[in-house]
Order: sequence, then structure tokens, then C-alpha cells
Amino acid sequence: MKRYVMLFAAVALMVAGFTTAQADVYNLKVVTDASPDYSDMDSLVHSITGNWKSDEEKMWALFYWQHIARRQTNPMSLHGYAHTDPIRQYNDYGYTMCSTISGMNMSIWAHMGYPCRYYDISLHTVPEVFYGGRWHHYDNSLSVIYTLCDGKTIAGIEDIGKTLACAASGGKEEPGHIAIYHALNGTGPDGYLEGADTNRDLRHLGRDSFAPGVLKYRYYFNDAERGHRYILNLRDGEVYARHYARLDKEMGPAEAKHKSDPAYFTPNGKNKDGKPADPESKNPRYRIRGNGVRTWTPTVTAKPGEEAIYKVEGANVVTSLKIVGEVSEATVSTDNGMSWQTVDPTATIIDQVNGAYEVLVKLRQPQGELKFETITQINSKTQPQLMLGQNTVYVGAGEQTESIVLWPELQADRYKSMAVESVNVKTKEAHEGWNAVMNPADKGSEGYVVFKIDAPQDITKITQTARMYVRNPKSSISFEHSFDGGKSWIKSYTLDDVEQPWDDIHDQVTSKIPAGVKSVLFKYVVNHAGLYSVRMEANHQLPVTASAGAGPVEVTFNWSERQEDYSQVQRSHTQLVEKLPATYTINVGGFDHPVVDSLTVNAKGARGELKYGYSDGNPRKDVGGQDIPKFVGQWVTYGKNLAMGKPYTVSIPSSNNWDAGDPDGKVLTDGRVGSSYSGGTTYKEGALWLSGQKPEITVDLGQPEKFAAVRIHIHGYPGADAIKGEVKDKVEVLVSNDGQNFTSAGEFDFRLYWKDIPANYMWTDEETFRGHNHTLKFDQPIEARYVKYAIKATRFLDITEVQVLDAVHAEPFDLRIALPK
Repeated sequence: MKRYVMLFAAVALMVAGFTTAQADVYNLKVVTDASPDYSDMDSLVHSITGNWKSDEEKMWALFYWQHIARRQTNPMSLHGYAHTDPIRQYNDYGYTMCSTISGMNMSIWAHMGYPCRYYDISLHTVPEVFYGGRWHHYDNSLSVIYTLCDGKTIAGIEDIGKTLACAASGGKEEPGHIAIYHALNGTGPDGYLEGADTNRDLRHLGRDSFAPGVLKYRYYFNDAERGHRYILNLRDGEVYARHYARLDKEMGPAEAKHKSDPAYFTPNGKNKDGKPADPESKNPRYRIRGNGVRTWTPTVTAKPGEEAIYKVEGANVVTSLKIVGEVSEATVSTDNGMSWQTVDPTATIIDQVNGAYEVLVKLRQPQGELKFETITQINSKTQPQLMLGQNTVYVGAGEQTESIVLWPELQADRYKSMAVESVNVKTKEAHEGWNAVMNPADKGSEGYVVFKIDAPQDITKITQTARMYVRNPKSSISFEHSFDGGKSWIKSYTLDDVEQPWDDIHDQVTSKIPAGVKSVLFKYVVNHAGLYSVRMEANHQLPVTASAGAGPVEVTFNWSERQEDYSQVQRSHTQLVEKLPATYTINVGGFDHPVVDSLTVNAKGARGELKYGYSDGNPRKDVGGQDIPKFVGQWVTYGKNLAMGKPYTVSIPSSNNWDAGDPDGKVLTDGRVGSSYSGGTTYKEGALWLSGQKPEITVDLGQPEKFAAVRIHIHGYPGADAIKGEVKDKVEVLVSNDGQNFTSAGEFDFRLYWKDIPANYMWTDEETFRGHNHTLKFDQPIEARYVKYAIKATRFLDITEVQVLDAVHAEPFDLRIALPK
């Protein structure tokens, strides 16, 4: 136990070197009403669902934001298995596969108190949640929800592959009916997924993936992790800038050559050459990773040459650290001082700190100024966002206490460096993921493991967490803690429920701590049971509490305003927040939603003298000097396709390059809209014309019909992204009642803008629109029998479907983000 006494003395020396200034703020939170609050599970649930009433509304909102927050790619593995803690993933990573995001959904639903189930199906993993008297499936891996034949009730896993029939299939019974005809996020009946990671057709999903014979309910397993929280503490002289794009080496042309710097990422295993693998390298097209830069220049009163310990924090996961100053020797600890590693203070420190959230740095006090520069990894998809128009920014702070967290890796006895005692426990060499990794060595006897946290000031609260496997009769796991060095123990929780699934998570919070306690022991007692993982947190008082409360802080958003021609104008806004909590507004101009580049926060004065307000001095007021209104999106539904199955003629036959073609003259009105991707097998989905050709497609509706809009699904080679204004093909629509005399009804505008994308449309994982079903909506309904699409191709142009719709309904739709109370 000597080493813990020494740690306390060292930390006390550190605290004696500086005091908490009035500008310090702990547990800082900066969020907007344009994106969720990912600080902790309660904040996540409140921000996403707090302004929705029904279970179905809450689940849709969760589904929508889960789609935004992650991408389908090689999952991030931590402690030997794919990580499914939503808060950790959403703040730092975002790399998930189907099993990963299913586990994360299970974690959130279980935290909200909903029953949920986890299935392996054919080459896919899916979850479902129970409400309203039945099970409902939400697939955030492939970004799709299905309904029953009523078009309203969200289907369960066992519904999707059944052999059924309804009016949507013309009364024809087919296996996979629900997937084929009732995917809310498909391109259309018997089509493809709107979003997802590649072109995935609904027929394959329904008939193969969800076939009744391949459904495997994992009754024993939730694959859910939970416990992490986002801890952002800023001290006097500390600045944290989160950049929404990666800061290391740029990727090569077309992202073909992914190059990265190990100082800027947390490895996800190793490459073939044995070097650490950047998780971004598996799918650089997604652009998930960003980087934070955290600098701290502490005010130090210790004499040069005296030993001192400094606590460097990441908030997001730390990837590297630099010590700037005349330092000759240094050691670091990532386990609260239980073990130390010698580092070169003149070099970038990577291996010894990578993956940590808090680092103790022990060094001889240098001559002159001392500065720490920390690089962190962030999930760029989940950082506080801004939208076109008025945005409300909330800046607040939780308890003004510091935190010490231990989350030891259990596999292969790696926990031992953090444990003070272990009796009759053993761990597996590799975490299997689906069951416990730590169990009693002698199954017939009880085992336990003890961890310790020492704090420099009085402890105010402790949280003891575990993910547990309790299956056999009379088996149990208990949480205990001790404030007197193990002389007496307090049992705070016992799990002895052996009902399925055997995958339980519990957080035990103890806030009644005797005065003067600066050390706590955490004990996990396992009796014929096992542990997946454990986490411990101790909150403690600050050296000196600022009398005026947390703050003041300075907050700067940098963004680029998109113009109609897709150019961008850079802008920023800096706010002095003198007293927390507080809200203020930022008005964003331009033509489309902005690109947010960075968010910087610091205690007042840490960046010197700043200009507050907008960088260009323009508050972007509306007519009459009023604030720009808050952006409200749309929920769009499409009416009956009057062209379905109708005959048509083409003035130039389709080419058959890449298996494209239309030999029977039916592909363009068969109702099967192509995928949202372009390339590879996607060309065979439709008819193809060459660059420079001007084909005309004339659809005969059989009789004069009234219609409100027409649509055309296009893609081609080379690929052109409509959301970037790259599509240069031209399509004019002409109408006629006699098939001889045509008048123009308008021309498709293939330019897309993010502000116009409906809330109920799931875009692709790579955020591109290279294959899209474009809509031309008329000011007034048109009545005609013949509809002609006059096309001018500027490339290999593939058309998979043309549609004539009797209605298009667009309703205002607010995503209703709830700011903290």
C-alpha cells in the first residue's frame, strides 16, 4: 500500500503549486438545438426524446440521430471486443458494424426502461424494442425501418421475412413481403435502401437476411456497454479546440492513399506491417474522424527543480501529448499513479498516453513557462452543430468537482496493474465478447477483485459500474466499497437475478461520503458468475472553490456558410459567457446549412484578448431587423405513381454497357427505383445512354390524368454528386393530350441542398447523392395523357425509373432537440 501514500503526497505537492482560479469551470457542457447532447446517457435521451410524447415518436427520433452519429465500417474495438458504449462511441469514434450499433441501441433502450432483444440473422445483426404491446425493429446499421401492411405499425424482426400479401403486392404472396413492399427508407417497392453503406436491394434483405429459418434470437446476450460520460474541465490558462476534420496528413487523390499520423488517432488493432491501424483507413470516404487540440499553460508557484505532478485531461480520448518547456526528465501515469512510465519530454508522447482520458505527468519543475499540448480524437458527426437560420447555444456546467476514472481492461490479466488485490479470480486470454471474461478460478468458491482510487481532496461521490454475467442458480455479483482502507466494507448492490439475458449493466452511485475521505476501495465479489467489464469513478472537491461559481468562459464557433453556387464563406462567432448556465443565439446565413469547422472553449483570457460577436460584424438579421427564424425541415410523402406499369417509347435505344439495357421496354416504369449509389453493378438497374446523346422517353398514361409532380432516378459515369452541384445532365418535361403537340412543363433542377433533404430521407453513409430520385413539383396540378422526358446526357447516363405522381405532400417538421433543463 506504500505506493498509494506516495501518490497522495505527490498529488498534494501538485495542488500546492497552483490554485483554482475564478475562471475555472468543471463538467462544462456546450450544446446547440441543432444536434443532440452526448454528455451522458441521461443527456442523450433527454435531448433526443424530451420533446416527443409517444413511444413511436421517441424511437423514430433515436433512429434518426443514430443514423447521423455513426457509419457502417470496421467497428472500434476496445479491451478486446467491439465497443458498444454509446457515449464513448459518439464522442470519440463512430466506427460501427451491425452488431456494434445493435448493441448500442440495446444499451439506450435498456437505459430508458424498454424491453429489447438482439438477433443474429443471415450475415447481419439486428435489435428490436418492445412498446405498444408488440416488438418493433429499428436497423441503424442499414438505416431502415419497415412497417406492417397497414403502413403505420413498425414491424418486428419476425414479421419482415414472412410470406405475406396485400394490395402493395397486388395480392401476390411472397416471402420477405414486408421488406420488399413496406420499407419506409427504401427507394420504392422492390427497390433498394435509400441510405446504407452500399447498394442493397430490399428483395435480398427480405428473402435471405430475414428468412424465418435464419433468425437466431440471442436470448443470453444484449451486446450492450454503458458507463462512460463526457468530462470537460477547463482550468485557468486552458484552451480546447475541437476541429470537425482530421488534422494529420491529408488523404491522397480520391482518398485512394490514406495516410495518417499515429499522434492523431487511437489504433484499432494493427496493419499488416504491424503498425497501429487508423480506424479511418478502412473507410476514409466516410470522414468520421476529427481531432481536438487542447493546450494548458498552468500558473505554477513551485520552485524550479522541485518535483510536481500535473493532471492533463482530454475530455475526448487522448492520442498524444507534448510537453513544452525546459524539462529534462518526465514520467507519466494513466492509472491515477499506480504505475509510471518514463518518457522523452522533448518528443511527442504517443504510446504511453494513447487511449487515456486523464494523464498524470510527473516532472522536475522547469525554468520559465510550462505548457502541455494534447491531441484528442473526436467523432466529427456528433460535435455541436449549427443550422441555417437561428441557433440556440446552451453553455452550462455540472457539479464543480473533479473526477478520477478507472476502466481497466480485464482480459489476459491486464487489470492487475490497477488492482490492489485479487482472490480466486481468473481471466480469459481474449475477450469472447458474448460472455464474461473474469470468473472465479475455483467455480465452487467466491472470488473478488479490489481497485483503489486516491484523490487529492475530499471525495464527494463515487460510482461503481459493472457489466455482469449471472446465470446459474444461487450465483451472484456484489458491489462493495470501503472508506477506511478495507477495515470495513459497505455492500451497495447485489445482482442475483438469473433470468435471461445474462448481460446486465448496473451503475451504483453513492453520494453520502464521510467528511475527510480521500481514498476509496472498490470491491467486486463474484460467486459462480462473471464480469464483462468494470468501471469506477470518484468525484472530489476542488483545491479552492471559486466564490462566484463556474466561469466565465469564452466560446467560439467557426463555420463556412454555403452559397447557392456551392462556394463557402467563412465566419465565426465568439461569446463571453459570464455566468453559467446561459443560452445565446447564433444566426447563420448563406443559402444552405453550414459546414461547422471547429468549436473552441476556454476559461476567460486563456486566448488573450478576443473580439466578441460575429467575425464580420454582421448579425444576419431578417427583414425588419429581426433574428433569422429557426430552421424547420420537412417531412415529405409521395402519392400514387400514375406511370407504374404504363407503356413508353424511347427515341434512342438503351446501350448495354456494364449489363445495362431495356430489351423489353419495361424497366423505366416497372416501379423498381435504383439505388443511391453509382458504379459497379448499379448500371444494370436501368437504361443507359452515352455522353452527348439526347434520348426522349415518352410515357403513355392511357388517359388524361391530373398529376402534381414527376420524378426521375439517375446516376452515371463518371459519378456526379448532386449535393455538390456536380450533375450537369439536362432533363426537360413536356406534356401532351394527343401525343403530337407537347408543351413544356419545366426542367429538373439536379442541384440538391441539405436544407431541402426531407427529415424522413436516409442519405447514404458517405453523405453523397450520386444516384437519386429527383423531383420536379409543379405550382399547379397538370392534366395530360403523355409525359415526355427530353434528356441531354453529359456522361454515361443511367436512368432506372420515371414516375408521374398524383400528389406530393410536404409538412413542416422540427427535430425538436431539447436543451438541458
